[in-house]
Amino acid sequence: MLPLRSTFRCLTSYCMNAFNNINRNFHSSQSLWFQSTPALCAEPLRKKKRVDPQLLRERAEKKAKRLQRDIRRLEKVSRQFKPISELDVPRKAMRDSERMRPLPEHTIAELKERVELRQLWAIYKRKQHLAEMSAMQRIVAAQERALDALQETSTELYEEALQPDPTFLPFKMTGPVETPPIDNYDYPGGDYIDVTKVYQPIVPTDPQKQKKLGLHKKK
Repeated sequence: MLPLRSTFRCLTSYCMNAFNNINRNFHSSQSLWFQSTPALCAEPLRKKKRVDPQLLRERAEKKAKRLQRDIRRLEKVSRQFKPISELDVPRKAMRDSERMRPLPEHTIAELKERVELRQLWAIYKRKQHLAEMSAMQRIVAAQERALDALQETSTELYEEALQPDPTFLPFKMTGPVETPPIDNYDYPGGDYIDVTKVYQPIVPTDPQKQKKLGLHKKK
């Protein structure tokens, strides 16, 4: 009986010691160990490369030439005017042979008569232009002589004569400049639909024409 009791007591004490050791070593914080980190030294500064000023100037000139070339290319494309739908003739009507009417053939006498009429009209318009120019010169000369004489007579009247005449072009306007609002007006509701047409520049599909306009892609 005694050996069994002593054995049980020893076993109990051994279990208690083992349990205490487990509780003592079980924790959630980091262990306070000494650690060494590698030495990190800075890299020596690299020596700056000296760039030739001539090379920088050539690069700037190339960039400026490239921009000028792009601007010229855009100007060539932007010269195309926007089409007016009211003035455009449908292609179907242009291809319709029934709508094409032959031009009347004129005789030699009619052609000579037209040439003589054009010459007479040109001579008449030239004489009319010369007469108008001479009349304007006479009027301006007379006005200058009158102003010179007026300046010698009275300086105040001369200064007054140089002022613009407001009654030379009479203009009168009466009435409100804006329409007054209407009382109790029920404004109609609705959505605004923008129907403005957007036109894109026409780029030719022919590679030669694209190269001529500067639109081809460089390899």
